[in-house]
Amino acid sequence: MPTRRGGPSGLAPAPRVAGDEAGPPAGSRGGRPMRERIVAAAARVIRERGVTGATTREIARAAGVSEGSLYNYFESKTALFGAAFGSVTAGIRDAMGELAAGVGRGTVEANLERLATASIRFYSELLPMAGPALADRDVTSWLRRGMPARGAGPIMGQLALVGYLEAERDAGRLAPGAEPAFMAAALLGACLYHAFTSILTEPAAIAGAGVPADAEEYARGIVRTVLTRQLP
Repeated sequence: MPTRRGGPSGLAPAPRVAGDEAGPPAGSRGGRPMRERIVAAAARVIRERGVTGATTREIARAAGVSEGSLYNYFESKTALFGAAFGSVTAGIRDAMGELAAGVGRGTVEANLERLATASIRFYSELLPMAGPALADRDVTSWLRRGMPARGAGPIMGQLALVGYLEAERDAGRLAPGAEPAFMAAALLGACLYHAFTSILTEPAAIAGAGVPADAEEYARGIVRTVLTRQLP
């Protein structure tokens, strides 16, 4: 883990606090697990204030807990931020799981269109949070070291998509010469770019560049392009 620093936005853990919100993650209030509430609050504060503006005090206030009790669930602010980033990946994880289960079912094109649409939505949610985090060396270092070990992180999506494409190629539903690694990179990269431009550009300007602003329509076009000469 990164070296701990003091201060409300640093990494030094506050003393553990006894009470309703203290203790292991089994604690809850209002039927919602306490750890889940804290993570949701952290994600919300990071979206609103950015990584550099989000403090443990503000996160605790949003979660309805004491600041010190955060460290009953997370060893540092960096770990809490990592959990907040991870919380937005639930949708894309589900989409990747559905894709893996779809080998040999439906059509490759339709399967990839669903994934591409989910990827655009995921990146659209992640980018406003992750953008400021890229300037925080403590956070990025922690994420780079910890995410692969937990089966998360950007490369895991790439690997999952490559695995699906390889399985479809082995099943004869992609051309023998198809290159899954490059197909996956092209598809996910195009989805990331659409999310990025959609955040910074008006829909009319996107359409003026020759691509649709609508995520589903864009996904269909990108998948068609990626699959050009890749089907048997």
